[in-house]
Formats: sequence, structure tokens, C-alpha cells
Amino acid sequence: MGIGLDVGTSFLIKAEESESGVKYTEFRDAFYKMKPATPIAAKMMEKGLANMSWFREKDGTYVVVGMDAIEKAIERHQSARRPLFRGVLSPREPDARVVLKFILSQLVGEPEHSGEKLVYSIPAEPVDQSDEDFNTGYHEDVLKKDLAELGWDAQPLNEAEAICYSELENDDYTGICLSFGAGMVNACVMSSGEAVVKFSTTRSGDWIDRMAAQSTGQPDSVVQVEKENSEFAVGKENQNPILSAVSAYYVRLVDYTVRHLAARLSKSSDLPKFTSAIPVVVSGGTSRAAGFVEAFERRLSQGDFPLEVKEVRHAKDPLRAVARGCLLAASM
Repeated sequence: MGIGLDVGTSFLIKAEESESGVKYTEFRDAFYKMKPATPIAAKMMEKGLANMSWFREKDGTYVVVGMDAIEKAIERHQSARRPLFRGVLSPREPDARVVLKFILSQLVGEPEHSGEKLVYSIPAEPVDQSDEDFNTGYHEDVLKKDLAELGWDAQPLNEAEAICYSELENDDYTGICLSFGAGMVNACVMSSGEAVVKFSTTRSGDWIDRMAAQSTGQPDSVVQVEKENSEFAVGKENQNPILSAVSAYYVRLVDYTVRHLAARLSKSSDLPKFTSAIPVVVSGGTSRAAGFVEAFERRLSQGDFPLEVKEVRHAKDPLRAVARGCLLAASM
């Protein structure tokens, strides 16, 4: 049957068929390093990490991965690191590939039969980034190679295109789907099952965290945890200064995304002439904030969008729509 894999900046999510339906397994995309000072400390540290996901480097450093890494970092008033940055393998982290390969081994492991199909998500080329360090091609190739070494027949699929497969079945696979992940926003315009426009922008959840952290003098990881575990609404004041900043930068993110989406579609020579209004589906962890869909719909209605929009709706399962779309592609 094969499996689907959403390789996100904040989460990696595996989707596979089970007797009771689609089964999802999530793994936090994070790591934190701890180097013991003495051999005795190393033994005690290893015992203390017994119930966590970790591996040991040649120099004796322990690398904790997943949600455990974030918890350890917060305990020590530091920030966890990620092997992915803005949707691709991070050029800032020399250990990025080693860590990502370990996470893949923990999450998808080896297939029951060698050569089993695995479809994994990749981002589109960004329209707002010209940095030479940003390399979607290298990211795609690394994933393909590392998954092949585990025994999978791995095939890439654009992240937003995967959402189209997952969410546009009742719309004749025609519409616009956007994935608001941690590192990027990916967009795909689909017409009768054909992906005609694909692109990304490099501001999303991490950008909100970084800007809110700068505004409040807090580490990014503290802002991230506060944002994910507290109640706030997009564009609404909040007594908590961190959440108030987060809410304000959500509004800026929506505006930034819609402006780039409108500009990209306005100058697109390959955009179909749709004869009727089309749906817009938003997805991804960043889109789950209260009031996000309404804020996005209000911004689209301001008059500078080049297509007639039938509705703006949330994906049925915003965090897992990419993984489900990849699974559908793997099963074809």
C-alpha cells in the first residue's frame, strides 16, 4: 500500500492505512545536545534519557530528538535546534542531515518489503527568497537517498499539491490550497486535477515566533510553547504580552501571504481562466489559531485578488492534510 510522509519544519507526520482507517504518527522536528563533563556523568545521563529518543555522537555528546529535545531545552533556559529551516535541510546546522536521518529511522523505519512506495512532501521554490543557501533540490535529493537507504521507493510530492489531493475531491480537484507550516507557506492552484501553479513564501509560524520573541525579549522556544498551549485569537488584544505580539504578527503574516499570492497569480501566464468561483483551502499547524480562517477571508475580500473565490475553508484535519495527500498519492 505504501505510506505518506509530511516532512515539515516543525513536525514530521507519517500516514499509513490500518484496519480502522488512516493511522498517523507524529515526530517533533527538534534536537538538543548535552555533553557530559565526566564518564560518570555520561553513565548517569544515559540512564536519565532511558525513556527518550536520542543517539550519541563520537565525541560523547548526547543528542536528544523530538518533543523531548524541546522540553530539555526549556528546562535549561535555551532553545532547541532543528535539522530543517524554512522547509528545507538547514544550512545553519552542520548536524542537520545526521539528525534528520535518525528521525526518519525512528518514524518510518524500514518497510516490510524492500522497495515499498513512500511519497514524501517537498516545498516549492520561494518567490521571496534569493539566498543561495536555500536549496530545495538538495533537500529533495537528500531525503530520497536517505529513505532509499532504509529500503523505501521514495517519491517527492509538492506539499500544497498533496493538500489538493486530500481536500478538493468534492470540487473536481479544482481550487487553491495553502499550507501554513512552521517554516514556509506553500501554495498550489489546481485545475481538474492538474497542478498549474506552485510556489512558496518564507514567512510562516517560525517568523511569527521570531518577531514576537524580538518584541517581548523572550527566546523563540518560549514563544512557540506559549503560542501552542494558550488561547488567543488572530488580531485580538491579549493581556499576555507574548500572545498579544503573536496575534499582531499573525495579521501581518496573512497580509504578506495574500499580497504575494495575488501578485503571483496576476502575472501568471499559465493560470487557467476559471469559469466559476473556486474554493480556497488553508491548512497547516500555523492555520489552527482561532480566527485565522476568518482573517484570511477578510483579507482576500479587500478587492486586489485576481480570482473569484467561492469560499475560504479550513482543511478537515489541518495538521495532517499533507500526510494524507501523500498517502493517497502513494496508493495510486
